[in-house]
Amino acid sequence: MLQKVDFESLTGSGPSYNELQELHSALEEAKADIVGLWALRFLICQDLLSKSLLKSMYISFLAGCFRSVRFGLQEAHGKGQALQFNWLYDKGAFILHSDKTFSVDFSRVEGAVESLSREILTIQAKGDKEAANLLLQKYGKMTQPLKIALQKLEKIQVPVDIAPIFPIASKILE
Repeated sequence: MLQKVDFESLTGSGPSYNELQELHSALEEAKADIVGLWALRFLICQDLLSKSLLKSMYISFLAGCFRSVRFGLQEAHGKGQALQFNWLYDKGAFILHSDKTFSVDFSRVEGAVESLSREILTIQAKGDKEAANLLLQKYGKMTQPLKIALQKLEKIQVPVDIAPIFPIASKILE
């Protein structure tokens, strides 16, 4: 929930929109998520949120990456999530174990989140389309660790999303 609040406060159509063109949306989605995660840590460090959230937010973020990527990399949010997952994996913040499970390296995740936040914010501030393209080509793709996670989710039949039914709302609308 808190991540969603931070996400909404961090999205925008700043000066990079025109410069980054077709790359803007995926980068903007990634920025909103990763800077939102950084902002939550900041609020925790300022004692504005409970320190008990620190580890669980990174674990929830990892799970959220798998969920969003399942919608496809052709969508901006999916590509942005792949970028974030692959960056954090590359920096050793997310670990794939031999039993095909993942974990978070809490000694590395904060630095990885900060470095990706800085990278995306710098690219957007400069309107550097070449750097955005290189970043998305390197990290915004389906990698072997992501494939392993998605295959495991498919094998155990975890639904991509849910379709809630609201009986009271249905009655009201009748």
